Amino acid sequence: MRVHSEEEPPPGRKMDKGSGLRQRLQWVESWVVGRSDSGDYSAAWREKFSHAPTWSDADMALQQINRGLASGNRVALYARSFFQHCLYYTGCFVQKWAWPTIVLGILLYTVCCWGLQYVTIETDIVKLWVPQGGRLQTEMDYVHEAQAEARRRMDEKIRIKREALPQSIQALLKNGTKPVVTTGTAPPELPNLSDGLGGGFQVVIQTPSYVGENALTKEGMLRHVHLMQEISQYKVELFGENWSLADICFKPPGPKGGNGPLAKVMNTMLDKIIPCIWITPIDCFWEGSKPLGPDPPLYMGEEITAFVNSMPKGNVSWKNLNPTAVVKEVSQLFDMGPISNFFERAGIDAAYLERPCIDPLDPECPALSPNYFDRCEALTAFNKWNKALPTNERVNLTRVPYVKEESKDIADSLLNDLFVGKKRRKRATASDDYYDYEKDDEYDTSNGTDKKPSKEEIECMEYGVGLLEWMGKTEDKWGMFLTDKQKPKSPNFGELMTGGCRGFSKKIMDWPEDLIVGGINRAGHNIDSAEALQSVFLVASPGDVYHRFKEPKDIKPNLDTKRWTRWHASKIIQTWQRNFTKKLYTHKANTQVQGVRQFHPLASTSIADMLEEFSQFNYGIIIMGYVLMLIYAAFTQARIEGRWLAIESNVALAIVGVVWVTYSSICGLGFATLLGINFNAATTQVVPFLSLGLGIDDMFLLLHNYDEIFHLVHKNEMGVLLKETGMSVLVTSTNNILAFIAGMVLPIPALKSFCSQTAILLAFNLLFLMILFPAFITIDLRRRRKGIRDMGWCLKKKEMSGKENEAVGMPHTQSNVSEYPVSSQTHLTTLNTPTHDDVENFEREDPWYTVGGFLKIYYIPALKRKDVRYLVLGATIACVAFGLIGMYNNTLGLELSDVLPANTAPAAFIAAREKYFSFYPMFSVIKGGNVNIPRQQQQIEAYRQEMAESRFVIKGDDGKPQEYWLSLIRTWLVSLDKVAEKAIQDGELMIGGEIPAGKKPEPEVYIARAMLCSVRNSWNCTDRVGKIKMVNEEGVVREDAFYNYLTGWYNVDNMMYYVSQASFIPLPPHWEYTKDDVLVPPAEPLLYSQIPFYTTGLTTTPSIVESIKELRAVCDKYTEAGLDNYPQGLAFTFWEQYLTLRWNLFLAILIIAAAVFTVIASLIFNPYAAFLVMIIVVVTTIELGGFMGLFGVKMNPISAVTLICAVGIGVEFSAHVMLAFLTSLGSVETRLQSCLLHMFVPVFQGAISTLLGIVMLVFTEFDFVFKYFFVVMSVLVVIGIFNGLCLLPCILTFIGPKCELTPAHDPNHLPAPPPIKPRPNYHYMEQGSLRRRKGNEDVEMTSSPSSSMSSSESAPHMPAPLKADDKNHSYHDSLSTIAEEPTVKRM
Repeated sequence: MRVHSEEEPPPGRKMDKGSGLRQRLQWVESWVVGRSDSGDYSAAWREKFSHAPTWSDADMALQQINRGLASGNRVALYARSFFQHCLYYTGCFVQKWAWPTIVLGILLYTVCCWGLQYVTIETDIVKLWVPQGGRLQTEMDYVHEAQAEARRRMDEKIRIKREALPQSIQALLKNGTKPVVTTGTAPPELPNLSDGLGGGFQVVIQTPSYVGENALTKEGMLRHVHLMQEISQYKVELFGENWSLADICFKPPGPKGGNGPLAKVMNTMLDKIIPCIWITPIDCFWEGSKPLGPDPPLYMGEEITAFVNSMPKGNVSWKNLNPTAVVKEVSQLFDMGPISNFFERAGIDAAYLERPCIDPLDPECPALSPNYFDRCEALTAFNKWNKALPTNERVNLTRVPYVKEESKDIADSLLNDLFVGKKRRKRATASDDYYDYEKDDEYDTSNGTDKKPSKEEIECMEYGVGLLEWMGKTEDKWGMFLTDKQKPKSPNFGELMTGGCRGFSKKIMDWPEDLIVGGINRAGHNIDSAEALQSVFLVASPGDVYHRFKEPKDIKPNLDTKRWTRWHASKIIQTWQRNFTKKLYTHKANTQVQGVRQFHPLASTSIADMLEEFSQFNYGIIIMGYVLMLIYAAFTQARIEGRWLAIESNVALAIVGVVWVTYSSICGLGFATLLGINFNAATTQVVPFLSLGLGIDDMFLLLHNYDEIFHLVHKNEMGVLLKETGMSVLVTSTNNILAFIAGMVLPIPALKSFCSQTAILLAFNLLFLMILFPAFITIDLRRRRKGIRDMGWCLKKKEMSGKENEAVGMPHTQSNVSEYPVSSQTHLTTLNTPTHDDVENFEREDPWYTVGGFLKIYYIPALKRKDVRYLVLGATIACVAFGLIGMYNNTLGLELSDVLPANTAPAAFIAAREKYFSFYPMFSVIKGGNVNIPRQQQQIEAYRQEMAESRFVIKGDDGKPQEYWLSLIRTWLVSLDKVAEKAIQDGELMIGGEIPAGKKPEPEVYIARAMLCSVRNSWNCTDRVGKIKMVNEEGVVREDAFYNYLTGWYNVDNMMYYVSQASFIPLPPHWEYTKDDVLVPPAEPLLYSQIPFYTTGLTTTPSIVESIKELRAVCDKYTEAGLDNYPQGLAFTFWEQYLTLRWNLFLAILIIAAAVFTVIASLIFNPYAAFLVMIIVVVTTIELGGFMGLFGVKMNPISAVTLICAVGIGVEFSAHVMLAFLTSLGSVETRLQSCLLHMFVPVFQGAISTLLGIVMLVFTEFDFVFKYFFVVMSVLVVIGIFNGLCLLPCILTFIGPKCELTPAHDPNHLPAPPPIKPRPNYHYMEQGSLRRRKGNEDVEMTSSPSSSMSSSESAPHMPAPLKADDKNHSYHDSLSTIAEEPTVKRM
């Protein structure tokens, strides 16, 4: 007959819920209860257990709960017991296999170092500081997506043409007209502006040489002119050639003329003379032409200059060229195509010749200049005055001898060259020119060269320059021979520059005032003075430079074009840019006065080069910091005895710990590299020190408890050490790691890399502290057991005194108790406390000048006073209030100069720009893939107008925004409509498109006719010419032929396209003006196009953020209305992150707070205790945020990361104290004292080590590292120490959590449970064993070496039967009692 136990119900009978719960509880207890045996520990350790049972061993605490001697939170103790057992077995394994663990750990860590060979330091400021994964990243990627789609369309189009070429050709034919195949070279590429930085822009700023200097003077302006001339002459030698700015700058293609012989010469001249695009304040003056070149100047030859009177004689440059006059003169003779019309529409006019001269005494100042100084008239007056002077006082001017030029009849020679083979005979075919010339005498070759100069003119030519030089040095003598009207007139610089300046093309090159002049003071509307000038020029893309020189040219004869690639072009551009900045960094104007820079250059390579230079590891500073940490760690762990370190000193372990934390950090960086995480300035400047400071903290806790474990435990010491201390290490380290992982919520790549690398390094440090460091402690433990001094392996071992016996853990009598010598660390002394069982108690001896002495003598007694507690709480409330005020007043901002090293030239440039120039270019990008541009023209125009209404957008003089590509197309088409209408009225063009025989219309008529007849892929003149207009009365371009018109404008008005910065993707196809009936092919629908704007008033981060919000709102409004668009520019690239910064910060803090709460609550299973820790962390965060706000540390991604990390790091100062308080027994006062005695010293030492770890950041070159890491982290440590070691203890005395365990009898004491294994009861032991005092009998105690055996190696005494009134005895039950209790199943 089967008897059912109480645990197993009979068959057919269902187990009730209580029974199932009990079974599950028993299954849990089988794993976590009964694995610890009090018999394996010394009496001293059991005494320690009686005061902090759950800290020492949760398993034994549960055994006492099961025996009814205590009650408590079983779930928390189950979890604690599980973790403690895991840690205990880990420690036991490490202690048993210490050397293999060390060797294997070294090997595994060293393998991770393999990744260091792949280290990449990221220096691209866009990749570092532009948020990834959000809207901005998507927008920045769109240009690349559009380019890929354009290439796909092109490939598909080529494939279709190859498959059906005949049909395609027939589709282009109309009325038997033979199509004309046109070819062309690759157009120049616009500089890459897709990153929002304007990578093609090179900038130079001129600032005052002394405080208050006005730049708008002749001297200041000429200084800028000379600077621009110097820059234009900078050259680098690469690939066998010299390269100047003219070779690599961005310049639009010149307008193309007709096919006449002289027209081709003019085309060549225009191609060479079209200048680099400069945006400079000297464009207001004639001197603005000097840097434009060309260099060397063009020499057209005597034949051309003799034939074209308006062409300058000799060298031709922008200083003396009147392009409009030349084109008009030539176009009267030859077919110049649409050039004349283009010059008129662009407003080129006389270029710079009609602009005032900064220095009217410049010999080259043109006669057309409004302040031209007539030197000949002045020379006449000077000679009259000079002759009247005494002979010895007369002025001798420098004379330049006049050389008479021989007149040459070169007109006939020129005509022979131009019309060779055509002269004196009739042409069989129609002439390419407007007129057919049959005879030479039809040309008017008279150019006035036969007129001889007069005597006065010759004298002026010889002495005029000398007079100007003399007048430049003697301004005080002008009034002696010149009237006020005759004197040189300097221009009113402020008045002329009010509103900005214009380039050589007045109507399309308008430079806003805010872009070129800074530090402005006004007198009414006009500028009165200014402190700074800024010039900007564009460098071409590598593709553009590649196409310029891919064909052999005379100007680069030594260039090997067969090996010429884009890489060579890119290398040339970057080398020139670096040379440009290097020369200006060392310019004499920047070195004349110490600390004063006048010229500040910036190239797209400047910041990257600087970041690469200063982002390297500063090994000197790193070594200094680690040596400082070694000294501190060794000092705190040193104990001196005699002339050397004592046996119980831990200096060797401290050194090993610091060195290994360093090595684990290096290995962690290698592992991070293997994961693809790039280094940056934060990595190299902050991570090594921060990981050291945070990694050393828990080492002090382990060493602090190691001293105690050494004296109390004589078996499996590492297991006990990790069991007791490992929980605190896990809690703090895990929260630190989680804090930095939460910091990755911020989408800034540089900060993501910083947080991820720091988290990896802290994880490596945690593994070292939990596994490898106990192995090293095991080696040190063996040294201690052998009685060898610390770091004295070579010292001879001597016979140990009682003190030394004590040091190696031997018991002793009262007679051999002696005090340790005074040292830098608190010492452990062994005292025989008279108890009923002679239990050995250990107290720390702390002199008053040590941290422990301060704690015992002053700190704990002070915290026990209520007035002190109230004072602490009041101070905390005040700090929180100030913190809230500071956070409320905190402003957004991270200036670009903050992320650059201080006292560097790039940082000086950024500072000058932020001080003087609030101008930022921006673009509105139309995403044509989702927009029907021809149909949505009016919506695009409305969108542009509304964007321009923003107070941050610069308007023109008429209050309208600057022109853009669609308005330029409209203007061009309107002009063609007028040309066609006039041609029809004049009979040069018939309705229906026919050109009457014998008529030779202007080139614009042919272009207008081609535009009107081209509609999509068909040629239709009959229904369109004279019957429709390309632009209707509402200003809308016809939809059906919109992309045909786009192709025409792009090819005919190509220069306008580049000035408009439209950046079409895809580009329209090639088409050339011709008199034949050639279809203007339609362009592919645009995927990408830009509308440029100039923004101003962006002086601070709040103003920039406000402008972003305002402009974004307009963009979003029209996107929702069907016009897909987005803004792009430097302001959006770097400051848009502030729109979501506060939300991202709140989200990250919420995540880390939840993680911290979850981790603490999971490990200690006490939500209330975890809540109190969170209160401290929140208070710390508020106080830190308030400090930042009150002391000018702005809110930005870097400070946000610090705040996020403050949540995790703040746990380190409070979790240790909370755990010690939670696991202590007794009254609140007793528990407070116990937790502070246990945790104050290691927490304080860890805080000091953190400060020492980051103190080397003082030497960083980066202001943001010092300001946002060193200062803020230092304040965080100070606040954390106060809140963790002062505020939290005070709070615990008022509303602290209850103890995890409550003894049934004595609230201050819970004895250890009896041994689980039965032990034989010996009243005495064999010789060599220890004898004890029994009753009043004195029993001999030997101190032979055998007495140093651990309790596990000698048979312990069995306890005597427990008396009813003996409740404090360690063993509460006799063997019979134990036998009657249910046996706990052991695994």
